[in-house]
Amino acid sequence: MPRIDPEKLKKLLGQILLYQGQACQVIEILSEESALVLRDHRDRKVLQANQYGNASGWAPRTFTVALLDARRDRLNPDLPRLADLDLLV
Repeated sequence: MPRIDPEKLKKLLGQILLYQGQACQVIEILSEESALVLRDHRDRKVLQANQYGNASGWAPRTFTVALLDARRDRLNPDLPRLADLDLLV
């Protein structure tokens, strides 16, 4: 499994990445899970459900995306820009 440099990863905060053809901003890094939390850059809102499944309000659309692919042997191809950023140790 490739190792990701945590210091280089921090530089992604606030950056815009393409995910599934949509421009998204990196708003959080989940180091333990090796994932990024992305927010739709166009600030499209989605209906957010409460703990009971009832609509409770509008919130920005977010995605939690793994840094590595499903086999965990290379960077996630759904985030093509990661390959250009030299994140691996």
